[in-house]
Amino acid sequence: MAKTDKKLTDDPVVLRILGLLEKKRKKELDLSRYLKISSGSVSKWKYDGSVVYLKYIEEICDFLDTTPNYLFLGSDDEERISMSEKKLLKMYRKLDDDRKQCINDTIRFMTKR
Repeated sequence: MAKTDKKLTDDPVVLRILGLLEKKRKKELDLSRYLKISSGSVSKWKYDGSVVYLKYIEEICDFLDTTPNYLFLGSDDEERISMSEKKLLKMYRKLDDDRKQCINDTIRFMTKR
């Protein structure tokens, strides 16, 4: 693989994306495929300061199981709600009371030790 002399961006959002990719042992190529964009697009974020990633923030958060709050502000408290959890909450709220009770009972059963 050829070494590049390009300077890595100082964009904190991109740096957090790259950090999460590394932490979760995922590759930039995996992200580009998930977003259905070229790998060159991710490279532009990384080196050229492109902020086109902004239109993919929700999908990036889904892929990395994080929140826009973390990507933009760097806050990572234990009480944060990931995008996938927000989607579950939206679905839960659409259920009638009987179905909500069934979900609650199932979760209580599954978390008993």
